[in-house]
Amino acid sequence: MRLWRWLAQPRNRLDIVAGFVDGILNALILAAGKLLDGGGADLMLALRVGAASGLTTVFVFFVAHYAELRADLSRAERQLNLTAHGKLVASRLGRRALLQSIGGAALASICGIAGSVVSLLLCVWLPRPAWLGVAGDIALLGLLGAVLARSFRGRAWFWATVIMVGGGVLTWIGVKIDIAG
Repeated sequence: MRLWRWLAQPRNRLDIVAGFVDGILNALILAAGKLLDGGGADLMLALRVGAASGLTTVFVFFVAHYAELRADLSRAERQLNLTAHGKLVASRLGRRALLQSIGGAALASICGIAGSVVSLLLCVWLPRPAWLGVAGDIALLGLLGAVLARSFRGRAWFWATVIMVGGGVLTWIGVKIDIAG
C-alpha cells in the first residue's frame, strides 16, 4: 500500500508520464523503420529498445533531478546568508536530495522501459497492416497527453494533439534514419 501512495504523489507524476512518453517515443524513433517496412516487431526488439530507453532515461532524469535539488539547496544557502558554500549539500539534506534523485530516475526509467516494451508489443499484437501498431502507439501518446493535462487542469485535447503530432514527427524521422532496420 505504501508503494501506491508513493506513486500517487504529485512529485512523481512527471517521472511516470515522462518516462512512459519517453519510452514510446524511443520505440517509435528506433524501430519505426523496421515496423513500417514490413519487418514488424518481436519480443527481442522490444527488450533491446526497452533496455536502451531505460538506460538513457535513468541517466537523464538522475542528472536533471539532482541538478534541480542541488540548485534548491544552493538557493537556500544564499537566502539564509550562510557564509560557507556547500554546507547544505554536505548535510543530511544533500544525501536526501541524492536519494530522491535516484528514486525519481529509477521510476522514470522503469516507466520508460515499460512504455517502449508495451509500445512495441502493441505492434506485435495488433493485426496487419503494419501501420496499425504505430497508429496505436501514437494514440497511446495522445492518451498520456490527455491524462497529463487533466492532472494540472490543462486542455486535454490540446496536449493530446501536440504529443501525438510529436510522436508522428519522430516516427517519420525514425522511418527515414531506419536504425533497427
